[in-house]
Amino acid sequence: MGRISVMGRWIAARINGFGGRGLRITFVRYVWGGLFLLLGGACTEIIDVDLGSMDSILIVDAKLTTDTTSHQVKLNRSCDYYDPDVDRTAVVGAEVYVLREDGSRIDYLEDLSSPGLYRTAPDVYGEIGKTYTLHIEADADGDGSRECYEAESKMPIIPPIDSIRPMHGMGMPPFYVSNPSRLGWNIMIYAQDPPTKENYGFSFAIGDRVYFDSITDIFCFPDMFTSGIYLAGLTIYFFADEPSDSTRVPALKAGDSVTMILYSFTDAYNQYISDVNEAVSTDLPVFSAAPSNVRGNISNGAFGCFAVYSISRASCIIPSRSDDQADDVH
Repeated sequence: MGRISVMGRWIAARINGFGGRGLRITFVRYVWGGLFLLLGGACTEIIDVDLGSMDSILIVDAKLTTDTTSHQVKLNRSCDYYDPDVDRTAVVGAEVYVLREDGSRIDYLEDLSSPGLYRTAPDVYGEIGKTYTLHIEADADGDGSRECYEAESKMPIIPPIDSIRPMHGMGMPPFYVSNPSRLGWNIMIYAQDPPTKENYGFSFAIGDRVYFDSITDIFCFPDMFTSGIYLAGLTIYFFADEPSDSTRVPALKAGDSVTMILYSFTDAYNQYISDVNEAVSTDLPVFSAAPSNVRGNISNGAFGCFAVYSISRASCIIPSRSDDQADDVH
């Protein structure tokens, strides 16, 4: 039971979070009309809001990609809004592993220094076209016994990137509006898109720092417009010489190494990305219905997704403006 004081404020409720079950109430300052200010009137009313309670549910963030690296699974539990343990939701002591098609097992071992985090060995990688099955045994509801959760996904195909090339000028369509007063570097891709429908995403790196690789920032590419054709210099990213927010998209300078990172997602993970972004970006009035749950692929009522995706990369070096031709690296 919580108490909210209403005193000359407009209450805007925004409901989002993993699976759409979190609740966040934000108070927005409301400016009363001139007459009210002159009269100096005010009122205070105490409202008791019963947010109810629900059983804890397992929340899964699991990944397996074609990169040779240590892959991760994060396990947490849902909790009530006023739960005193809201900052201690990590699920520990679970058994987490992935089965390959041949029955061999990839173990995700618990990282004791980071509660709720499970990692593979650093030499693990997924193979295109192979199916992987995630198994989790965890006590998410705190009753002392483990529950079983599963998810299955097939590693999608991905086209190799032939090269990427930087070109200075206005931002190029279709993803950018050409503006003569806003110049910068176009990063263009050269690659053959397969005739089958795929779900692509892009992020990029400047040097060793990766940008826009979070689930709410990644650029999802509409494959239906390019399926089966060769992408001959399509601008994927535009870096303005004078960025509006240099902390998010920095300006490029001669000698910078830029890497384009291409992802190929399964249908389930692509839908999951779309649902998450809709949930966290929708502003809801006070009395609107809650948004629909984020759709995942974990069994037994768990939230989250087993994300199996392939990755391809290509890099280029930003030339000096005096160079006649951009220097691209395959």
